[in-house]
Amino acid sequence: EAADLIRMRNPLPVVCGRVCYHRCESECNRGFVDEPVAIQHLKRFALDWQSEHGGPSSPPAPRALRQDKVAVIGSGPGGLACAHDLALRGYRPTVFERETVLGGMLALGIPEYRLPREKLAEDIEFIRNLGVEFRVGVEVGRDVTLDQLRAEGYQSIFIGTGAHQGLALGIPGESLGGVVQGVSFLRRHALGLQSGIGQNVAVIGGGNTAMDAARSALRTGPRHVTVLYSRTRAEMPAAPEEIADAESEGVRFTFLI
Repeated sequence: EAADLIRMRNPLPVVCGRVCYHRCESECNRGFVDEPVAIQHLKRFALDWQSEHGGPSSPPAPRALRQDKVAVIGSGPGGLACAHDLALRGYRPTVFERETVLGGMLALGIPEYRLPREKLAEDIEFIRNLGVEFRVGVEVGRDVTLDQLRAEGYQSIFIGTGAHQGLALGIPGESLGGVVQGVSFLRRHALGLQSGIGQNVAVIGGGNTAMDAARSALRTGPRHVTVLYSRTRAEMPAAPEEIADAESEGVRFTFLI
């Protein structure tokens, strides 16, 4: 019952139970008494328990089906949340995804060791069972245009194409061979494409993307992976547990560089 209730309010509860940074816990009033409510782990437990005992209950039927056609461009967190909420209100949206896998950055930006693909699939399958249609390998603007979608009867179009572009440093040498954006590297790694990163890897940055890139790079077999960060360890924006896990796996850190 708890898992069903969570699914009514959260379109991606299995995902959130694993990769959410739970900012709500730092604001939880229970922390003034003893410790904040462990909301992330509670959700993970409830959803995992349900999965191990027969899976989700039958999706709730909306009060009334709506005939309005809605197109959702992109199957990342934004697109999935939009499709989930529309389906609960009686719509039957169609999600268009240019890649051959669903999930957007959930599948192409978060390494599988943090978010197993079968767990992501549980959330997507629940949304599918609400009556959402998914079309993969369809790039809007190349395979179909917005005008064509309008002509096909789609009265509303939600654009959730995500943020798949990395941020450039704007420094000399950035275009040299062997230099790759973290987001691009994680995408290629997720798709199983050959990375060819060599035996000595430097990761510039101190955020969670840098930790994911470093730990993913380590799994491809290089001799050394070193994170280079311009400030101190205490100033790193990455989650403390991600930094500790990277260090325990053998990632090196160089600060104030």
